[in-house]
Amino acid sequence: MRMVLCASLLMRRGAGVAIRQVASQAKRKNAPAQAQGFFEALNREARPTVRLLDLTEGTPVPYAKCCDLQTHLVNECIEGARDALILVEHPPVYTLGRGATQEHVLFDAEAPGAPELHRAERGGDVTYHGPGQLVMYPILALRNYKQDSHWYLRALEEVVVRACDKVGASGAGRADKHTGVWLGGHKVAAAGVAMRKWITYHGISLNYGVEMERYRAIVPCGLDPVVEPVGSLDAHLGRAVDLRGELVPAMVEAFADVFECELQRREPPEGFV
Repeated sequence: MRMVLCASLLMRRGAGVAIRQVASQAKRKNAPAQAQGFFEALNREARPTVRLLDLTEGTPVPYAKCCDLQTHLVNECIEGARDALILVEHPPVYTLGRGATQEHVLFDAEAPGAPELHRAERGGDVTYHGPGQLVMYPILALRNYKQDSHWYLRALEEVVVRACDKVGASGAGRADKHTGVWLGGHKVAAAGVAMRKWITYHGISLNYGVEMERYRAIVPCGLDPVVEPVGSLDAHLGRAVDLRGELVPAMVEAFADVFECELQRREPPEGFV
C-alpha cells in the first residue's frame, strides 16, 4: 500500500490539536503487560557466534527487501544455521504492527503519491523508519540465550541504553509502562518484535538524527506526542552523531556484551540487498 503525507495536515495550525485528539483515544490497556520483565545477565562461559550483517554503508535498504532478508535468515536458523544480527537504515516508511490501529495514521491513506506503509508481523503500533535512524534486527534462536519474550525485549532495550551511554547520551532508560528507550523525557528507541519457533525477527530502532517532522503524520506507538514525545540523540546531545564511526560500533559492542556472544562480520546472502 502506498501513502502520501498530507501537506495540509502537516502545515496547518490545528495539526497538533488533531494529533492530541486521536492520541487521547489510543488503546493502551496492553502497554503495562508489554513492559513486564527485566533484564538479567546470562553469566555463561560459552559465547555463541552471531553473524553480523552491517548494511549501514551506502544507500538505505528498502523495508520490504529487509523483511525478505529476515525471512530467509529465520528459515536458515530453523534449519540450524548460526544466529544473525542486521544493522540497517531504511528509506522513509511507516509500519503498522499487529496491535496498530488505522486511527493513528493521521493522513489520507488513499491519496496518490509518496511514502510506503507496511503492515508488519511485529508487535506494537504504528511507527516511522527513515534516514537518521539505526534499526537493529536480531535473528536469534532464543534457546541459545533465554527462552523468554519479556527478557528478550528488556535485553534489546539494554543494548540501546548501553549504546547511548557509549556515545555520551547518559541517562537513557526504560519506562515502567511502555517498551522502548527514553532519554530526557523523549522516546528515542521503539521496539517491536516477532518470533517463529522461538526464533526472533524484527527488533528495535534508535533515532540518532531523524527528520522529526515525519512523526507528525502519525501517533507514534499510540502515545500522545505532547505528553510522551519522540526524540533523537542529536537533539539531546546538541551535536550530530556519526553513524558509521560512532553509533554502529557502540551498538555492536553493546549487543555482544548483553547477549554474551561473538559477532563475526558477514556479507548478506546474494540477491537480498
